[in-house]
Amino acid sequence: MAIESALAGRPWCVVGAGPSGLTALKNLRAVGIPAECLEREEVIGGNWAYGSPSAAVIQSTRLISSRTLTQFTDHPLPRAWGDFPDHRRCLEYLQGYAHRFHLLPHIRLGTEVSRIEPAGGGGWHVTAGGRCRHYAGIVIANGHNHDPRFPTIPGAFAGRLLHACQYKSPGDPEPLAGRRVLVIGAGNSACDIAVECSRHAARTVLAARRGFYVVPRRILGRPADLRHERLLALGAPVWLRRWVSLRAIDRCLGLPWRHGLPRPDHRLWETHPTINDHLYERIAAGALAPAGEVARFAGPEVEFADGSREPFDVVICATGYRTTIPFIDPVHLHTADGLPRLFMHMLHPLRDDIAVVGLIQPDSGQWGLTDLQARVVARMALAARVAPRAAAWLHARRQALEPAPEIRYIATPRHALEVEHHAYRRRLLRLVAGLERRLRRTGLTRL
Repeated sequence: MAIESALAGRPWCVVGAGPSGLTALKNLRAVGIPAECLEREEVIGGNWAYGSPSAAVIQSTRLISSRTLTQFTDHPLPRAWGDFPDHRRCLEYLQGYAHRFHLLPHIRLGTEVSRIEPAGGGGWHVTAGGRCRHYAGIVIANGHNHDPRFPTIPGAFAGRLLHACQYKSPGDPEPLAGRRVLVIGAGNSACDIAVECSRHAARTVLAARRGFYVVPRRILGRPADLRHERLLALGAPVWLRRWVSLRAIDRCLGLPWRHGLPRPDHRLWETHPTINDHLYERIAAGALAPAGEVARFAGPEVEFADGSREPFDVVICATGYRTTIPFIDPVHLHTADGLPRLFMHMLHPLRDDIAVVGLIQPDSGQWGLTDLQARVVARMALAARVAPRAAAWLHARRQALEPAPEIRYIATPRHALEVEHHAYRRRLLRLVAGLERRLRRTGLTRL
């Protein structure tokens, strides 16, 4: 009780003012938990603040998940912006969220966190901007797209080697007009960059280790994810949803093998969906050439797994990111094999004073899910202060075995954080409801 009393007046610290950090800050303060946010850049928005050092979006980026399945739970994206707003609108939306919920006075910009460690007597010491502060709890919301993963390819490339996070446009950071460009990867960034490069470069090749499915943004005039959402809401089994979706994709866009691409070695949704409306048409036009896995670099040339070789001027690796949180000892995040082993990718199995928001890769929009994550975290923080029975209930949930996923994703680093959004959202809603029922029994009404 002495420790709890000493920490009662201390705020929580939220690391990062991107979408996840903003909703964490908002939800903590909404239940009466004092909190402040530390952001290393001079602007809010995280990955969506195009032009800031930490932003990975490119000049032409727009949402690949629909507005409806992306937005926060209590702050809708304007209908007038269309189903798939661009990054400028997304940043405007996040700024509007911060203004609406009066978050800006509680965000310290230009303040990079360098160290987080447990404080004697409870809570956490956070070193940031040259100062050390004592906080009652920590929410880590700095994202997981900041440590680029380059593929392990033998040899050395004599041209310009980039990661997708460095690419901004066909002229930045490297002029691509008239040059030979290889893009490595098969995800959303890889396909978006390859399609864009194919309109400017002399030759563009997209190299992928395996076949992959491509899903259009819209199916029969409606966002594809909303059509699939209806099947999920009806409780359709996965085999039926897969069959219906494959037929719809084939009708609208065609399946990979109809465009001369290899058949995927997995079923639909067993990898993170690749959303693209123009990949196949650029291949059909001869502007974009598909290739297999890269075997080695040989000076100005690249050798592929089939033995063929081709010279390139620029290689862009759209090969994802490592999951690293450099400012805290991994032991404090229950890390094993390089990945935080957290309940639902967000809660420590034992501690109520630390959480991670946004450490997921859903198969649809993310902001609404991180909003619900933040609601759970805020109620956990409140329960730890005033409702021991609610805290004990949540602790018991965290010790239970997590349910087996309906879809088993292929075992690659890219899918270590993958979640099926519909089932994950249901679990979050149950946690929020369970905590709120128990908190109300203590007489709390501010929920």
